[in-house]
Amino acid sequence: MNNIEIVEGYPAIYIRDEDALCIADLHLGYEEALAASSGIALPSRQLKDVERKLESAITKCKNKISQLIINGDLKHVFSESSKQEWREVPMFIEFALNFVEEIILVRGNHDTFLGPLKRFTKIKIVNELRKGNIVFSHGHTKDFLRNKGIRKEEREARNIVVAHEHPFLILGDRVGARVRLPCFLTGKLKRYEKNLIVMPAFSPLAGGTAVNIASQEDFLSPILKSDEVDLDEMEVYAVDEEIGTLEFPALRKWKAVSLCL
Repeated sequence: MNNIEIVEGYPAIYIRDEDALCIADLHLGYEEALAASSGIALPSRQLKDVERKLESAITKCKNKISQLIINGDLKHVFSESSKQEWREVPMFIEFALNFVEEIILVRGNHDTFLGPLKRFTKIKIVNELRKGNIVFSHGHTKDFLRNKGIRKEEREARNIVVAHEHPFLILGDRVGARVRLPCFLTGKLKRYEKNLIVMPAFSPLAGGTAVNIASQEDFLSPILKSDEVDLDEMEVYAVDEEIGTLEFPALRKWKAVSLCL
């Protein structure tokens, strides 16, 4: 996967041959949705956090980024575009276009009612994206794992990049301290002999799956639940802005170990 690099310390990947940056699962509008569903009011800080992280990740790449790929779930609310989304989604797009020439949104399961994007000419919305030897798909369906075989786009590509799962690690010590780190998972699609990369969420508020303590049936993505993926053989790369990127062994080697280090 020499063409694909994790941006050091960030939940983003750089595609060298395309001068493109890929992020996923921003879930803009989450705070308003949480307040409406549970009465929990959070300060509206996520947009600023996401913008800061995006600018920092682009700076880390050291090369000009011509294209931003959002691998699904730019927004959060399924049933509509909320007031917060009508305000924040255009603000984020305008901010991102200060750094890139084009944005491609690979539609995720939350990316319905995309009215806030209609006025932008430099954003393209697709269901799936092929870039050289890479296919980007949000990962909320397993269409390309159907019995008839994968589509031509996936058949000709060597790497499949998905999101949707929001994977993270929970690490702890003997006195009960806990830290949560977003992480990438890398492994294989067995039948098709493709590299599979699972991206963490770019949102600082998104929930997800604690991959080092969850069983396979606890995962969200139908791809990761399927027998096409040997979950225990997937390798883990945790990211933290201060620490950088931490490489861990395959899940099977430490998944059953107690959180107490």
